[in-house]
Amino acid sequence: MNGKHSKTIFCALFLCFLLVGCTRAAGKDRLAVGMPADAKSFDPQMTSDTVSSTYMIQMYEPLFDFSRDKKLIGCLAESWKKLDPLTYEITLRKGVTFHNGDELTAEDAVFTLRRMTTPKAAAVKAYGANIDPAGFKIIDRYTFQVKATSPMAAFLSYLNHSSSYIMNKNAVEAEGDNYGRHPVGTGPFKFSEMLKGDHVSFERFDDYWGLKPRFKSLIMRTIPEPASRVIELETGNVDLIYDIPNSDFRRLENEEKVRVYHNPGLALTYMGFNTQIPPFDNPKIRKAITLAIDREAALNVVYHGLGVVPTSVLLPIHNYFPELAAPEYDPDKARKLLEEAGVPNLSFTLYTNESKQRRNYAEIIQSMLADIGVTVQINVLEWGSFLEQLKNGNLPVFMIGWGSSVNPDPDAYIKTAMHSRFAGSTNRVCLKDKEVDELLEQGAVTEDGPERAKIYARLCERIDELNPWCCLAIADTLYGTNKDLKGADGFYHGTLNPLNSVFYE
Repeated sequence: MNGKHSKTIFCALFLCFLLVGCTRAAGKDRLAVGMPADAKSFDPQMTSDTVSSTYMIQMYEPLFDFSRDKKLIGCLAESWKKLDPLTYEITLRKGVTFHNGDELTAEDAVFTLRRMTTPKAAAVKAYGANIDPAGFKIIDRYTFQVKATSPMAAFLSYLNHSSSYIMNKNAVEAEGDNYGRHPVGTGPFKFSEMLKGDHVSFERFDDYWGLKPRFKSLIMRTIPEPASRVIELETGNVDLIYDIPNSDFRRLENEEKVRVYHNPGLALTYMGFNTQIPPFDNPKIRKAITLAIDREAALNVVYHGLGVVPTSVLLPIHNYFPELAAPEYDPDKARKLLEEAGVPNLSFTLYTNESKQRRNYAEIIQSMLADIGVTVQINVLEWGSFLEQLKNGNLPVFMIGWGSSVNPDPDAYIKTAMHSRFAGSTNRVCLKDKEVDELLEQGAVTEDGPERAKIYARLCERIDELNPWCCLAIADTLYGTNKDLKGADGFYHGTLNPLNSVFYE
């Protein structure tokens, strides 16, 4: 090899070394996350879906948060007090800066909360309905009052929801209908750009009041296919992914390059019975079907044991969640109840959507019910059609999920699912029970303590007696990171975690 060629090769190798070094250095400056879908909007009051909220929590903050022991704590709110059954006074942190350089003031908070009560926020109207639109008063630059429409023990906890992420008044008014594409918050990262179907990028907000991110930038890549997200993590192209398939999780536990985590889930999968359609208006029939399903065995097959079988409609995240017990499984008792109900040869169609897990679970239900003489047909519907049929009350028996926010107060979760006022909408089983309604209403206004605990204990008992839901599974939240990424083990809010806590050493 002559000197000229040797010099050329040396230069090439040296350049390669520099490029690799730069790439690694850049990798330390940028956090890459694999996401299952795009955000629908970056306006917190235009959508409340979990995926969109996962993006938004990087750049917005609520007034309140929750501790690991499910207590209400301040985020942008520094202090607060209840003045009367309806009125609350909230004082903001001082020196908090928006991404556009404006200081956070009471005017921004009042603007945000009042906007929740307007037609503009129709997507989150259930949360805005708790707020009296005429019940605001600004006391000083950092203090304001807000009124509830009716007494609510959990009123302040509702102000953790994504719909109440605090926005900058000037930015919203300046952008108008385009605000969802130009968001401005107070969070640890500020919005940079979005390429639909590809990625959303953020920059570190150096004036953030809280724990500052160690990364200069954050890129959240849209990778809809779960298997592709796993591959991207294994190959090091992303640092973190959400929604790992159960079938991959166990394998990844033994991988050297990655670390996987599972935390209690925030959604319950259930089989619902339209309680107004015969023969499912008979509680005995609903109970018989539930007793005939070995839900522990099904959990191990469908979810690879990564979850729990619920013993009530509440989730482990909720206050007053009853202690877990082995779910009742008694095929003989199920047969007896069907005979008592006069339908020993019951036949029905179970409707579900295209989710692989739900289809698999439906087939297990089909097989188990066949053992007690019940014939089940499975009808898999496209998601839009499935929801439309549910809305119209056309599905006597169906399988779906019910998700919770990170709010641990049961009133924020169970009321809209079971109160007769919501029958035919979020109360998809059309339950109309006087005692359930009364217990829900009592729970909503009773302050935390022994009396409230008794109310929710009886509520869980009553719902178990009626059995409008066959509660199938609470799947764990599954996510994974590069093995060297630190700080991800504390994601106790599911995917709704700002990523300023993760870092490479």
